[in-house]
Amino acid sequence: MANETNKIDAATLSTHGKLAMFNEGLKKGLANGEKFTALMDQLIDTTDAEALLAAAQKLADFKLDSAYVTFPHQYKNADYYLIFMSRLLSMHQDEQATLKTRAHSEALYHVFDAISDDYTFLYQVVDGENGGAYYREQTTGENLFYIHLERRLLRFNSTAFTNLFINKLLLKGADVAQINTVLATLINFGHDLQDDFGFNVDFNILDVNNAARYELRQTNLDGEVLDKLFVLAAEHDYMLRNSPNGHGAEIELPGALVIDVFDAGTPENAKWVLTVRDTEQRVSWFDVLLHFDFMRDWYLNNIEALEIKADPLVFA
Repeated sequence: MANETNKIDAATLSTHGKLAMFNEGLKKGLANGEKFTALMDQLIDTTDAEALLAAAQKLADFKLDSAYVTFPHQYKNADYYLIFMSRLLSMHQDEQATLKTRAHSEALYHVFDAISDDYTFLYQVVDGENGGAYYREQTTGENLFYIHLERRLLRFNSTAFTNLFINKLLLKGADVAQINTVLATLINFGHDLQDDFGFNVDFNILDVNNAARYELRQTNLDGEVLDKLFVLAAEHDYMLRNSPNGHGAEIELPGALVIDVFDAGTPENAKWVLTVRDTEQRVSWFDVLLHFDFMRDWYLNNIEALEIKADPLVFA
C-alpha cells in the first residue's frame, strides 16, 4: 500500500506542477498584454514629445504573443513608426498624411489627399544589426527616407524623391502644388524630429539652406555635361558664367536665384557639388527641378553624372 500511495502522490505533484506552470505562463502572457496596452495608451494619448518617442521605440520592438497567450488582432512592428509619425505631425497641426487600415487586416498605411490614392506609404523595418526603418511608397518601392528612433537619425533619399515625385507624378500630369503639399509634410516631419528630439537630419535634395552643398554622385564631372547646360540656358535666354568658387559654372534664375555647379575638391581628388542660393533661403535643388523645365531636363538627361548623392550608409 505504501508503494501505491507514493505513486499517487508523485502523479498528483506532477499534475500540480504542470497546471502551475500553465497558469504562470498565462499570467505572464496577460501581463505582457497589459504592458503593451499601457504603451499603446502612451503612444495614442500623450502630448509629451519624449514620452511619444519612448513609446514608439518600445512598441517597434515589442513581441506581444507568448507561448501561452496569442493575440489574433495586432499591428505589425512597422506600423508603430506610422502611428508615431502621424501623432507627431498631428501635435504640430499637420494632418496631410491620412492613416488608414487595410480591409480584413490590421495593417496600416498612409495616403495623401493631395495625390492619387494609388500611392500608399508605409514603413519597412530593417532586419539585422543596423535596425531602423524605411518610409516606402508601396506601388513604386521607392524608399523616401530612413529613420532610426534610438539613434535619432533621419536621412532623405534624392533618388527616390526624383523617381516618385518627378518621373512618376510631375511628368505624368500631377500639379506642382499637389506635390508640394506632400513634400511640405515630409519636410515638416524632419523639422519636428529636429526641434522636438534633436534628431540628426539630412534633408539632402530638399535642403533649403544656402550653405548646403549637394554632393554629386559622380565625383569627376565631364565638361560635356556643363556644355549641355550652356546650350539649354542659351535657348531659354539665360547666360552661364564661370563659377566664383573655381572650376565650374553658375547660372542666375528669376528671383535672384543662383545655381552654382563646381569642383569643391582638390587637384588630386575632385568633388563636384551643386549649391542653390536665394535671399530668403526657401528654395532647394528639388524646388528648382519642379519649377524650371530646362534645368530639370538637364538633370534628368544627365542623371548618372548629376544625381545628388544620398547617405551611402543607408542608401546603396
